[in-house]
Amino acid sequence: MGTTTDYPIIDADSHLSEDLDRVRELTDAKYRHFAPRMLDQGNAELFYVGGAYMPKPPGMSWGETVTRGAYRKAERRPMKYAEGERVGFDPEARLAMMDAHGVYGSVIFPSQGLFAGAIPAPDVAAAVCRGINRYVAEFCSADTDRMWNTATVPIADPFAAANEARYAVEELDAVAIFSPSGPHGPQPLYHPFYDPFFDEMATLGVPFITHTGAAVIGKGMAADRFPGLFPPYHMTTHVVEAMISSAGILAYGVMDRRPELRVGFFEVGAGWAPFWISRLDGNFEDMGWMMPDLKSSPLETFKQRCLITVEADETLLPATLEFFGERCVAWSSDVPHFDCENEGRPDELMDNPKLGASARKRLLHDNAVEFFGLKLPARARAAAE
Repeated sequence: MGTTTDYPIIDADSHLSEDLDRVRELTDAKYRHFAPRMLDQGNAELFYVGGAYMPKPPGMSWGETVTRGAYRKAERRPMKYAEGERVGFDPEARLAMMDAHGVYGSVIFPSQGLFAGAIPAPDVAAAVCRGINRYVAEFCSADTDRMWNTATVPIADPFAAANEARYAVEELDAVAIFSPSGPHGPQPLYHPFYDPFFDEMATLGVPFITHTGAAVIGKGMAADRFPGLFPPYHMTTHVVEAMISSAGILAYGVMDRRPELRVGFFEVGAGWAPFWISRLDGNFEDMGWMMPDLKSSPLETFKQRCLITVEADETLLPATLEFFGERCVAWSSDVPHFDCENEGRPDELMDNPKLGASARKRLLHDNAVEFFGLKLPARARAAAE
């Protein structure tokens, strides 16, 4: 039985599992060799994308990564990628799961496609991103009233990234553009090198999101400090790299120069944000003259134009809402990934006695609708009023 509310519940961050043969078909012919695929290695697989083999954590099988709770089972069974959970591959199965969970709509990100934007060769990255973006849009076309596609961009080249963002929004109706956080291009995301890309984002009217994947960081702190030890590696690729991106995007004035721009930091939880953003805000008050591109309070900008996502069991969620207010956090399921909580159901959040009715509605509906600019059908809009 699904969760019952008097408004439609929106999942701000879930994933599909790509049919890699179909992604290859949707990739422009010249670059199909670079499209993502699994290479059979007997009982195991190698994941290939963009001309390189992607690293994987010790003991991992690719099918487990796209199966809810796979790593928590007492008796794990290694699985090939194509054996992963059906709700990732089949849009009709996804819609049925959403019905069972009481979830009206989902914003959909790729899984293997999380790696595409980090490919270092701009032309290859652009082609692979386009194939992925076409696939995500095709998946969501099963019900565009309830599933909304996002798009990834080749972050190695700001002009190629701007071009793909424009294509994804205008041709594929993407509701957001994302890139991995971390050091993937010639410069950090917040460097003026990326001004052409962020200028385009400000005109397109959809948010930019940092959203990484566990194996997407080929360089950076996780690779340098935790090679071969997956849990701290995973924490660093997701949370720490996003923290650095958030500080840079705010401190270097990326958002101040573009008042229309909305920015999200996804799949990193919420507990880091109060202490990190408050520390930056304190530095702005004491040493703002040392950050000439930062014109306004980072805390106020974060409250008004940023969004972070949490799963239903987030321990520090009440404290985060107390610090920021109710408008910059949204619920996400992370379905069908191995580490999604409670099978991706929102029940635990709904039952949290520390959250009031207003906060729950903001988390489960309002904030995602406003941040993404979702156009709900009339029946869903009426239910939310």
